[in-house]
Amino acid sequence: MQKLIFRAVAIVLLSVSTTWPAQPAHARNGASAVVQRLNDSLLEAMRAADDLGYQGRHRKLAPVLGASFDFTLMARVALGKYWKSLDKAQQSQVVESFGRLSVATFASRFDGYGGEVFQITGEKSRRKNTVLVQNRLVKRNGERIPIDYLVRRVDGSWRIIDVFLDAKYSELALKRSEYTSVVRREGFDGLIGTIEAKISEMSNPPG
Repeated sequence: MQKLIFRAVAIVLLSVSTTWPAQPAHARNGASAVVQRLNDSLLEAMRAADDLGYQGRHRKLAPVLGASFDFTLMARVALGKYWKSLDKAQQSQVVESFGRLSVATFASRFDGYGGEVFQITGEKSRRKNTVLVQNRLVKRNGERIPIDYLVRRVDGSWRIIDVFLDAKYSELALKRSEYTSVVRREGFDGLIGTIEAKISEMSNPPG
């Protein structure tokens, strides 16, 4: 089932507004650049994590993620066939909540610093003007944690449209599985409630 969901996400991502010409290799530097800016901001937040606290990390990362991710496309893909059944106000609300959840997730995950560094190790061209930026978090003990980003050219700039943990688990595919299930059972209000509950949980960690 998970493979089918991942395949469906990949098809949608590759089919949305794909009229750009192929880019030469040197023009793809911008794909890595957007990931590098995100990495730099995450490291700054991690190094000052205790002083900033969750809310401070959230405020610091929100504008960076807003400029780095295409939350509109990601929300659309996550809703699948249900996206078109929403009116424009509902679509806007989903995008806004989706973006805040993404920021909350980063602010919650990157909550301390122990000598880690980020390394961008390469790029892999994908169909329809997308590039997989291969990236990893390297801990002080040498452990390497792959965090790859699928990046796409949007209105003249590169934007992240998916995150792959351990270089294989698509976060967008997981969200699509969850969100479509919630909408099917509980409708639009149930989805918004689910997202808001997760944001609240992350902003108020146990202890």
